[in-house]
Amino acid sequence: MSNHFKAYIVVIVVSVAVWIIFRAPFAAAVGGRRYDNWRNLWIAYTTAAFVFTNYWVFLFAASAIIGVFALAEREKPAIYLLLCTAIPTLSTAIPGFGVVNFLFELSPQLAISFVILIPAMLAISRMRKPNTPINMTDRFFLAWIGLELLLALRSETFTHVLRNMFMAFVTVAPLYYVFSRWPRNLNDIRIMTAAIVLPIVVLAAISIPSFIRGWHFYLTVSTNWFGHIPFNYTSRAGYLRAAASVFNPVVWGFLTTTAIGLGIALFNEKFSRFFRYATFGLLIAGLVTSLSRGPWVGAVVIVATYAAVSPDRIKKLSQLAIVGAVGFLGALMTPFGSRLIELLPFVGGRASNTITYRQELIDAAIPVMMESPLLGSADFREHPGLQHMRQGQGIIDIVNTYLFVGLHSGLIGLALFIGVFASTLLALRRAMISAETYDPVLARYCRAYFATIVGMMFMIFTTSSEGQIPIFYWSIAALGVGLARVEYLARENTSVESATETIPEDNRFAWK
Repeated sequence: MSNHFKAYIVVIVVSVAVWIIFRAPFAAAVGGRRYDNWRNLWIAYTTAAFVFTNYWVFLFAASAIIGVFALAEREKPAIYLLLCTAIPTLSTAIPGFGVVNFLFELSPQLAISFVILIPAMLAISRMRKPNTPINMTDRFFLAWIGLELLLALRSETFTHVLRNMFMAFVTVAPLYYVFSRWPRNLNDIRIMTAAIVLPIVVLAAISIPSFIRGWHFYLTVSTNWFGHIPFNYTSRAGYLRAAASVFNPVVWGFLTTTAIGLGIALFNEKFSRFFRYATFGLLIAGLVTSLSRGPWVGAVVIVATYAAVSPDRIKKLSQLAIVGAVGFLGALMTPFGSRLIELLPFVGGRASNTITYRQELIDAAIPVMMESPLLGSADFREHPGLQHMRQGQGIIDIVNTYLFVGLHSGLIGLALFIGVFASTLLALRRAMISAETYDPVLARYCRAYFATIVGMMFMIFTTSSEGQIPIFYWSIAALGVGLARVEYLARENTSVESATETIPEDNRFAWK
């Protein structure tokens, strides 16, 4: 039996087991028929990735699979969130013609966007938008995307200009536009949240045998498609750094951390105590298998932020400190305890060179940024001031998203980029304070999204925007805007039911 087939068997067996075990709580949250449709779609999509060894054949088959299953899903943008983590963000160029060497790079995630999000944009544009004053984030985002389109003009050739402008728009604009405007009530937010968290729970279960056996199950998908492995096996303290389906341990840690943050709202609403502990346990286990210290700290930031903005903040922060101390002392007593100290951020000695590199990168990048302070530079990696940061692979890894944005788009771009998230936090803060007076469940979702965005803003300070990381922070920020709109509409109607009722069929985004 080939390793490829063995990997597929492990992935499918573990996935099916998780889908079966966790059906009751998630079906209570999103509906039984929707859950079954999501399960069948996820398994079919994953199977296609392993079965079709030609990348283009897979994309064609996957698009057909998504199109068929989407017919049974009314909240179609949830399909994008469900599948964006199922397959690595691999990509290859669409061949061109004549003087055009290639059109653009196409990844599975972008293909799903063409099938799901672009039609959703058109559907939303045909609807009357709700009258709401929450528009600060929209303005920041429009200014940021406009700046990115303008900066694409710095490309060397006309075809590069068109390609870069196209990619700058289609990779980000549909995410923000659709997820900030699609939700009309709390049930929509709940469904979108479940679509983010559920696949991460499945992948967390897959990451455990991957960690134990020291085997990345999804690597054979890449070798079949492109004949090479995009990332090397990496280990820390003698353990494999698991990455599930995303090929990068840091990205995997980022995804599990955000799922933990959003799960604080989702799991406390429809889940029994057993399933609440089980789902959090799987996500924490998945986070641990990444052996990524930035996301570990990010998880602490999210939980602490959630506790700090809760009405009974003193009690929650005290409970958090006690649970954290007991858990840490318990872990030290295990055979893993001696290695745990070495893996901890700030105090552990393992991979201390990565912290040193990040510090040196900041010291080197800021003077380079100040040479083109307003709009940055397209070729900043060629600057002499950064050449000593070039690593053994011959690359300069900008492992700080804020630095990358500042170097590429200048202080103007950095201010707009931060403004999108800061204004979303302000809107969510107002929404959570208001919702506390009439709908505790809605307020809990506002706090969870607020804390998760704070955690994401911290984590991207320690890593570059690769893999599914930008998909997550744009989508979750947009859903935060949508959640604030939901709260506004509920407050305007002065009724708790207005935030949780099902909108009549003729008033929804009806498209097939």
